[in-house]
Amino acid sequence: MRSHGLPLRGLALLVMACALPRALAADEAKDIKLASVITGDGIRSSTASVSREGSMVTTTWLSGDKVRVDFDAGPGMRGRILRDKDHAWLIRPNSHQAIPAGGVAIGRVTRLDPKRPCWDLGFPCQELENKTIAGRQATGWRYRHAERSGPQGTDQGEFWIDAATGVVLAFDARDLAEHRYRMQTVSFEQVTLDDAVFAVPKSVTLPTGRWGR
Repeated sequence: MRSHGLPLRGLALLVMACALPRALAADEAKDIKLASVITGDGIRSSTASVSREGSMVTTTWLSGDKVRVDFDAGPGMRGRILRDKDHAWLIRPNSHQAIPAGGVAIGRVTRLDPKRPCWDLGFPCQELENKTIAGRQATGWRYRHAERSGPQGTDQGEFWIDAATGVVLAFDARDLAEHRYRMQTVSFEQVTLDDAVFAVPKSVTLPTGRWGR
C-alpha cells in the first residue's frame, strides 16, 4: 500500500521550519538583565567601622545605549541610575527630584567591544585566561593607568566580559586612592525589555523642570 504521509525528508524540513521562529525569537532577545554583587573597602560599609569592607547588590538592565542600575549598599546608600547616550540620572528612594549623575561610576562601564574592550576607554589591556561566570564564557583583561576610566571608576586591575555580548561580568580592581572593588555577576538573562524599564518615574522631576515620562 502506498503511504500518503509526508516523506521523511519533508517531515524533517517541516520540523525545522516549525522550530525556526522560536530560535529566531531567542536570537532577537538582545536586551540583558544581570544581578551582581560588589564588595571592597571602596564601598562604604553600613556599619560604624570605617575600615571594614562594604558590599553593594546591583541589578542591571541593558538595551542598546540605555542602562538602568538599581543598587543597594545598605541604609542611606540605595538608589537607581538611569543612563543613555546623552544623560545620566540618580534617583534616590522616596525622592521626587532626579540628580545629574555624569560623575557617578555606577553603571558607567557596562558593555565593551568583545574584541577590543579597552579601545573606547582609552587605555591598553593584556588578555588573560577565560572563565565561566554566571554560566557565560568570559574573557579576562588586565589594565593599568586608566585613572578613573575603568569599571567602577578604577585605575588598575582585571575584568572579565561576556565573550558574546561584551557585558562586564566581573572585576577585581583598585582606584587611584588604592581602594579595592570586586564585582561578581551571579545571574545573566537575555530578555526583551520595554522602554518603560528605563524611563524616569512620573513622580520624579528633572533639573530642567520636566517630569518623568
